[in-house]
Amino acid sequence: MEKHITFKTKGVCSQKIDLDLVDGIVHNVVFTGGCRGNTQGVARLAEGMEAEEIISRCKGIDCRGGNSCPNQLALALEAALAER
Repeated sequence: MEKHITFKTKGVCSQKIDLDLVDGIVHNVVFTGGCRGNTQGVARLAEGMEAEEIISRCKGIDCRGGNSCPNQLALALEAALAER
């Protein structure tokens, strides 16, 4: 199953995250806004990983008040998986 996801972030510098989820595997992650080097790094590391693994590694990472761009990626993936 293939799905494109656009997730509006909350409480972080990036405004949204776009990605493709193909059979539970994450592809083509793009953060709009945020710290360019960090978000590009997270996006490249996420490429080809199972969504569940990204959630377990990124959920709860703190940058500002218990939130971060990696945490928002985890929340986006949780929401996408819940819709299946």
